[in-house]
Amino acid sequence: YMYFYPNSFINYALTNGHIFVTRTFSKLFSLAGCRLGYVVGWPEGIKMVQKLCTPHNVNAFAMKFAKEIIKTPRMIDDLILHYKEGKEFLIKSLKEHEYSFNAKEGNFIFIKPKTDAYALVKRMKNEESILIKTYSGIGKLGTCLRVTTGGIKPMKRFLEALYKLDLENMSGGGVM
Repeated sequence: YMYFYPNSFINYALTNGHIFVTRTFSKLFSLAGCRLGYVVGWPEGIKMVQKLCTPHNVNAFAMKFAKEIIKTPRMIDDLILHYKEGKEFLIKSLKEHEYSFNAKEGNFIFIKPKTDAYALVKRMKNEESILIKTYSGIGKLGTCLRVTTGGIKPMKRFLEALYKLDLENMSGGGVM
């Protein structure tokens, strides 16, 4: 989640033995299967990590992707701005509709729906083809939706579905 957090811990890895910082591009680019990233640490530690790596630990798709990132450095800044705009839009709308939420650093937000979170997750998937999570049975998290943020357009679509389905659940409508 490094792109969504203003502080860096790289200096800890560079100045303290036995501390590593790993970074991946998969969150920012929504490419979980890409598995492209890097590790930062003190020189002796990096040598130990290299001994554990296989000769072909990055696939051809990831290599092509890395090349494009290097050729287009502005792409990362543009994507970060895109995500931030979407998250700010989401937060503003949730406040206007009096939803409780927790939006710390990261590319996700926890939202307390006005009705049952688990039922709402199922309806979002089945009726709106929107995939979100809830953590049923895990304390307060089980009563919340975990929503990955994106640009304004997907956040509008999510909010329209949330307000429609959550309101229907409150009035007793909808399929559970």
